[in-house]
Amino acid sequence: MLRETDRLAEAEPLYRRALAIDERSYGPDHPTVATRLNNLALLLWTTNRLAEAEPLSRRMAGIFLAFTRRTGLEHPHLRTALGNHTALLRALGRSEEDIQAELEQLNATPP
Repeated sequence: MLRETDRLAEAEPLYRRALAIDERSYGPDHPTVATRLNNLALLLWTTNRLAEAEPLSRRMAGIFLAFTRRTGLEHPHLRTALGNHTALLRALGRSEEDIQAELEQLNATPP
């Protein structure tokens, strides 16, 4: 609700708290944690804090890729995660070659 009513400064600590709770509850590499990372990254992007959002987005994409490698099944959020991460990298001014290289590196990183 805070995000939808443009009260982002109030929403951010709650997003961070939810992320911390899920990391403790599920572990740092759980898909639920990835969803929280995505939400926080999108909030940071919305407030024009792209450099802060990028490592969260990278970690989120890595978690969904690791899940897919580990289980052999594509996580339902994988394509959206990769699309969000790619869009953020473009917004940061990265070249298409750099973006492709980062995605390949993420895909090759062990879980």
